[in-house]
Amino acid sequence: MTTDLHVLLGPTGVRPTAQVLCAADPGSISRWVGAGRLVRPLPGVLALPGAADTWRGRAAAAVLWSGGQLTGRTALTLWDLLGHPGARTHVAVGRRRHVPPVPPWLRVHRTTVPEWSVVDGLPLVTARRALVDAWGEAHGRSGSPEAVRVAREAVIGGVRRREVSVAGVRRELARHPVLPGRRALADLLELVGSGSHSEFEIWGLTHLFDLPGLPTVSRQHPVATSIGTIHLDGALEEVKLGFELDGAAYHRAPDQRERDLRRDAAALAEGWAVLRISHRRAHAQPDTCRAEMASAFHARRR
Repeated sequence: MTTDLHVLLGPTGVRPTAQVLCAADPGSISRWVGAGRLVRPLPGVLALPGAADTWRGRAAAAVLWSGGQLTGRTALTLWDLLGHPGARTHVAVGRRRHVPPVPPWLRVHRTTVPEWSVVDGLPLVTARRALVDAWGEAHGRSGSPEAVRVAREAVIGGVRRREVSVAGVRRELARHPVLPGRRALADLLELVGSGSHSEFEIWGLTHLFDLPGLPTVSRQHPVATSIGTIHLDGALEEVKLGFELDGAAYHRAPDQRERDLRRDAAALAEGWAVLRISHRRAHAQPDTCRAEMASAFHARRR
């Protein structure tokens, strides 16, 4: 009788060897492995070849082998804060756990995990802990500029979508006094906490909103309107002049463009003029954009 290995290995295609041995003898398992019908991604774990080549299959193998929790970019993907976990699977195990050599696709973090959850059947650290771990990895010796960009995107996006709070990430950061890049994460949380919801807005603070000879531009300035309170990316309240930074993709969507026009009309009804600055122009002509902002300020003072 032919054994259906897809049934034997279950829906994930990954199971502990001990469980498979409850339904099959060691000789059969050895033959299946020898024939390439099963693989051993980690000691004590069996998997279908197709499952072992996916990040979810590797994540399942990692937690079955280690008894730990997924963390870093792997956990962030399960928390829906990243679109893809990257090349490595990240798993946290106890500090006292002996860790033998592992395959290149696996990164083992020997650390304490006081809180964890289960998502899609996989144990993982909290979203705020995953953000901090991914940040430290990106800024460590094995990090890269791309990893730093991804970590920043996850922090900004997580706070913007309210998947995590700035206060929660700060509390988690306080538990890691020697985290690589710790100061940079604290600075980013300060910016995000004060209302910067994208890298473009953060970039604009330094490159656009610093206007010599003009009053300080207030950020995320609230304006009460007929459609509710709106928050301008920047504002010179003295002359009721607002600045909005339109991102490269977000504001190109037709429904977002309609929303922007409605917001601007509501602000105008309250006496506010709004100057919009596109991502393309801001980066290609920052001096021109600053000059336009200054000219608008002086025109409003007349």
